[in-house]
Amino acid sequence: MASTGGEIDWNTVPFASSLVSIGTHSLRLSISGSPRQDPRKPLIIAFPGAGDISSSWVPLSRLIAPSFRILLYDRSGLGRSPPRPESTPTPLHVAVTAAKELHAALDASHLAPPYMLCAHSYGAIIAREFLHLWPDEVVGMTLVEGSTERQCQFFRVPDPNIQAVMGDSSFARVTGLREAAGRWMGREEWRERARLIAGGVEAAGEEMGAFVEVCETLGAKRQMERIFLGEKPLSVIRSCGRADYEAIYDAGVRAGNGTLEQRKAFKELLEEWDVVDKELKEEQLKLSRNSHLVFLPDCGHNVQLTRPDVVASEIQWVMGSIQKAGTASL
Repeated sequence: MASTGGEIDWNTVPFASSLVSIGTHSLRLSISGSPRQDPRKPLIIAFPGAGDISSSWVPLSRLIAPSFRILLYDRSGLGRSPPRPESTPTPLHVAVTAAKELHAALDASHLAPPYMLCAHSYGAIIAREFLHLWPDEVVGMTLVEGSTERQCQFFRVPDPNIQAVMGDSSFARVTGLREAAGRWMGREEWRERARLIAGGVEAAGEEMGAFVEVCETLGAKRQMERIFLGEKPLSVIRSCGRADYEAIYDAGVRAGNGTLEQRKAFKELLEEWDVVDKELKEEQLKLSRNSHLVFLPDCGHNVQLTRPDVVASEIQWVMGSIQKAGTASL
């Protein structure tokens, strides 16, 4: 049964997890960490990537909860959040709609700003749409392998060549993700995460199908050109996503997957990956005059699962910068 949000004191309770009604349906929110006794204390909000869920942020929440308050949530139809009702029209602007639904859940839960947004991959596009809608409520950001508005100029999601060569291989097994995440996440936690992700296939497909739309919608806002964050602190974490897909390519070729043309196209993408990825990730620094870059050459795309300690360190830097600026209280 969904909560209206008011039954739980989301600002001070040590831990809470509940469905919160946003009118049309509900979103699952989970909160933990240091109580917000001071209304100026920023709430950290974690934004999962496309088709991903709040469970992927649990390792990070454990690391930062002693010092900060963090909210994890599942978007509509993903994780433990039910899908939008069938009577609800398909969103015209998918990422904008996701941002508005989150804000409705925050309002229902009486979780007032300021907010510090921490986003992974596609979640960065939603976080930036949230920033655009409520710029005065956001005091800083951490973008972890964040997707950008120009992503659709270089990549396809889903990419038919990658899919053909990958075949039925397990991404987590081939790339070593499960093993790397094992330092931070137990076996049962991983299995539950996998089960919940599998249940959100339809919603994940909607997000991936809107890839071009969300990029173009965000791009039209010209946030980088406008230095949209101003002096507010921004941390950008870039890793080596190419390594994940090189492992997929090698495993697929060994298995005999894909045609020669599909393998060639995949290989050509890998050859230009680092140059393009560096350009896209690092141009996010233009969003703020107070930005900070971390590069992890030995880490794949899912930094929040394999190196949550680095994400925690960057959150600490952002929150410290917020405190120095006097825009919020820690």
